[in-house]
Amino acid sequence: MNSLYNHGLKQTQTITKDLAEFEKNLSTSPLSLQGAITTSITAFKKTIREYTDLLDKNPTDSSFAKHEGRISKFNQDLENFTAKFDSLRNQREISLQEADRQELLGRRHVAPSQPSDNPYDPNSQQQQQQQQQTLSQREGLYNESQALARGSEQLDRILEMGQQAFEDIVEQNETLRKVQAKFEEGLITLGVSQGTIRSVERRAKQDKWLFWFCVVIMLVFFYYIIKFFR
Repeated sequence: MNSLYNHGLKQTQTITKDLAEFEKNLSTSPLSLQGAITTSITAFKKTIREYTDLLDKNPTDSSFAKHEGRISKFNQDLENFTAKFDSLRNQREISLQEADRQELLGRRHVAPSQPSDNPYDPNSQQQQQQQQQTLSQREGLYNESQALARGSEQLDRILEMGQQAFEDIVEQNETLRKVQAKFEEGLITLGVSQGTIRSVERRAKQDKWLFWFCVVIMLVFFYYIIKFFR
């Protein structure tokens, strides 16, 4: 159990470090950092579950209270990590949306060059076309940024679901191994029982022949005794 505790401590240190880096560079941090934090939190959940299961299997351990306190501390850390990570992701999304919105609004309110009073002036028409094109590009970039943010959240969810599915498969594999071991033990026990039964049946058959042989000998002996006294 101490090895699991030490492993959990290392995981808490890694998650704390990654969260601090994410918070420091909230708007510029790469998506890979968020994926790493998600994976680390999922692995930390697995460590806590394994630690709890191992403690439940050893309720008479002299250090039960100490390990129970450590598990409680890990669960509290997990809640704090999850809450802080969700909060930072929301702050990042709001910050990016606000920055894109301000940039887009700034572009719209830029004072254009003084247009000509002549509506048919080719320079005036060209400036208007350039402004409309610039606004369209900015709106497109803003929409793409929003789409990327939503895609990032979906990717995080998919990574977490994949990690959870992988852990479920590992647990099912362990369960199947345990069931297989039980079957093997049962077959071994059954084989020993069948061997014992065959030995008993063989010995009973031998005793049966010995009994009838003794009966025959006794009858022959009685016959000669009766014949001798007559």
